Amino acid sequence: MNIAPQYPHALYALTVPEATRNANGSWVQGAASWSLVGACREETNGKGSTITLADGHALQFTALIQLPVGTTRVAEGTEVAIADETLTAAELATLGDNLEAWRRSGKIRQHGTCAKFDSGRLHCRLWI
Repeated sequence: MNIAPQYPHALYALTVPEATRNANGSWVQGAASWSLVGACREETNGKGSTITLADGHALQFTALIQLPVGTTRVAEGTEVAIADETLTAAELATLGDNLEAWRRSGKIRQHGTCAKFDSGRLHCRLWI
């Protein structure tokens, strides 16, 4: 019997570096890039459940992402994507350009903004 792994998907986050000043003193924005955060399990919110955010507002989330304990914290407001498998370096470099096409084809399971991240004792959770 085949048993599915606990974390069969891959979580990616978009990193946007802070702007820096060039030699002329002008602000220059660095290039944003996608990076692998780690393994995960995406669970779509089919029941329409809600969570309470830090500011007390209720949010009906799109998906709950289960992550292994010790996963690097993803900041709220960070753009994330969940793929069925680990992307190659070439695919990762073009993720932003291909996001919608890959979402339609099923290569990307979910895409959204991190609304909340919880580091638990046994696992971590991220809501989009």
